[in-house]
Amino acid sequence: MAKYKVGDELIIVNDPTKEAQKLKDLSTLTVDGDYAQFCWGLKIVDVEYDKPNVTLTYKSVDGTINKVFAVCNDIENFDQQMVLEKALLKAFQNEIINVSVIKNTLNKNKNK
Repeated sequence: MAKYKVGDELIIVNDPTKEAQKLKDLSTLTVDGDYAQFCWGLKIVDVEYDKPNVTLTYKSVDGTINKVFAVCNDIENFDQQMVLEKALLKAFQNEIINVSVIKNTLNKNKNK
């Protein structure tokens, strides 16, 4: 990230290659004997709370920007952290589905 001051305005320029590398570094699959660990990286772009709802905008490893929505069922005890975690779980679920679809598509094309 680079910051430049132009007059009274501060301009921030993000380096997309550094961001992409960070997401790739966060996304890993390791196997240790009978155990496996899966880690996935997403970049949180924006979080909008509208009690009891949350809208999460995120960027995936492949650079696409997506949105997911979550609802806090207990309005009286609205907890931003809990509803954000719920939205993040939906985001990860979407990404796993996308990987499965891409892999299946590639396998079908390979077998033709």
